[in-house]
Amino acid sequence: MPTYTVEVLTVIGDRKHLEIEGDSPEKIKYLLEEQGNLVIAIKGEKFKTKNKSKKINIIIFVHELRTLLLSGLSLPEALDILIDHHQQSEDNPITKIRIGLNQGLALSEAMKNASEEFPIILLATVAASERNGTLVKALESYIKYDEQISAIRNKVYNASMYPLTLILVAFLVIFFLIIYLVPRFGAIYEGVDIKLPLASALMLKFGSFVGQYRLLVIGLILLSIFTFAIKIKKQGLDKTMMSILSVFSFLRTRLEVMYLSRFYRGLALLLTSGASVIQSFNMIEALLLPAQQIKLRKAKELILQGNSLSTALDHAGLTTTVSSRLLNAGDKNGEIVSMFEKSAEFHDLDLTQFVDKFSKLLEPTLMLVIGAFIGLIVVLLYMPIFGLASGIQS
Repeated sequence: MPTYTVEVLTVIGDRKHLEIEGDSPEKIKYLLEEQGNLVIAIKGEKFKTKNKSKKINIIIFVHELRTLLLSGLSLPEALDILIDHHQQSEDNPITKIRIGLNQGLALSEAMKNASEEFPIILLATVAASERNGTLVKALESYIKYDEQISAIRNKVYNASMYPLTLILVAFLVIFFLIIYLVPRFGAIYEGVDIKLPLASALMLKFGSFVGQYRLLVIGLILLSIFTFAIKIKKQGLDKTMMSILSVFSFLRTRLEVMYLSRFYRGLALLLTSGASVIQSFNMIEALLLPAQQIKLRKAKELILQGNSLSTALDHAGLTTTVSSRLLNAGDKNGEIVSMFEKSAEFHDLDLTQFVDKFSKLLEPTLMLVIGAFIGLIVVLLYMPIFGLASGIQS
């Protein structure tokens, strides 16, 4: 009979690890719960708890929890209702949060242990609100924050989808022309005594080379796609796309401001929830780009030396011309949190206008460039035929 290691919370609230022999973990769990114990985990020869939790829609969970708390329910009651409503199993994050509360953990700690999907900014906001009992207000602030960030993210994604689709289709067409059509034209011209234009000859040689090593070229393309997919899995789609866009210097500055705007919103959210400036910096450092994180550490040092928040951020290089003036004014009139929000709103509006203008200019430009390139390939393929026809007519 296999032996299982069982972690339980007893009736009097003690947390214990027991070694129990049994036919199955289900039977052991049933017997322990009949005695009034709460089974936290069972590990054994035939049973292993899953490290990965099931996926959860974060923003829907926050909305539902906020609504239930506003109705006057306690936090455990609200979680019990959500578990019943969604018919949650034991390995679901909401159930794990409820178990964490039973163990005496704070909500932020229970959420952190339940799933890795909860964003840092949400955990930090909840943790800050636990000190002053403003959980509902913190959830409302996070919902507003998520709506604002999602609006900007969707704007950028929607504006980039058409150009990316256009580039992909153009790549497939050009790839087909070079790997299939160009080598066949080259084979035709080899049997004809005709002097090829230099551009046509170079293109035919390139097409002949690609056609000869067709499998190798396809393999390299597939390897590149696989490497890109791995990078997305490791870094996430957001960071991967931003690293690609940051290659272009005229976009890099806009991206830095976009991350800075998100940092301002997160900072305003945490300061409103009751967190200190240094605690807020530590909690949301990951929202910034690596180069900006180094600047943030410098800002921490300046604050610990007695400088004001606006001065520290300004000297560390974490402000723009507009935000610097707004934050300085906020320090003077005691509305620094409000000025962070206004700075973020200003930069988000500026970014939205830039994305609109840039996408309107980029789409026709891409179409012209891609059309001209494909047309050039076709013209170079048929140019020798035009020359041959002119010679026959003469």
